[in-house]
Amino acid sequence: MPVSIDVLLEEPSAKAALDQFLPRLLPSHVDVRCLTFQGKPDLLKQLPDRLRGYRERLRHESLWIVVLIDRDKDDCRGLKHRLEEMARTAGLSTKSAPDPTGDFVVVNRIAVEELEAWFLGDEAALIAAYPRLRPGVTRTRKIRDPDAVQGAAEALHRILQRAGYYKNLHMPKGDVARDVGAHLSLLPGHNRSPSFQTFVAGVMALADRLPNQDATT
Repeated sequence: MPVSIDVLLEEPSAKAALDQFLPRLLPSHVDVRCLTFQGKPDLLKQLPDRLRGYRERLRHESLWIVVLIDRDKDDCRGLKHRLEEMARTAGLSTKSAPDPTGDFVVVNRIAVEELEAWFLGDEAALIAAYPRLRPGVTRTRKIRDPDAVQGAAEALHRILQRAGYYKNLHMPKGDVARDVGAHLSLLPGHNRSPSFQTFVAGVMALADRLPNQDATT
């Protein structure tokens, strides 16, 4: 039986980044689909019905689900609780609330405050994508803790503008996500964004529970 993972995302820029680094986290025989919605409200609105649909599909499919959403201005614990309750109501076990055997089918994760904080957390990836950036550019007091940056996308745009990138344009979030995502390090502790490390750890925990290729043929 084929092994599939659906990754539910609020916007295309998240897909652009994850398309670059998820293949480095997961076995090659796994079919990964990054599915985008029309923003965070749309994802939260559609998620209960989508999860109920997955519950039915799990009767005859080898399938796992990852949900990634920006915290924005929401309370992180409150948002995580909301995601967990949606899964519980749909009858799906999660990494935070596994079934009695320890297994789970849903991983709920939150980017704090938003996806671009992950890029600010990996200076080497930024410089690899944008070589005119100088070492130390993300080590300033305001950016040292990327998950604490209010308006990470705007902060990243200012950094790129000062280096001569996108000076007269709105930052093309999809292009930036693709270019930086290709270089993000997955090594533990390398990225200064705790929410990125938590996301990677969750996906790796899921990967450890997937059937190997021999079992799917």
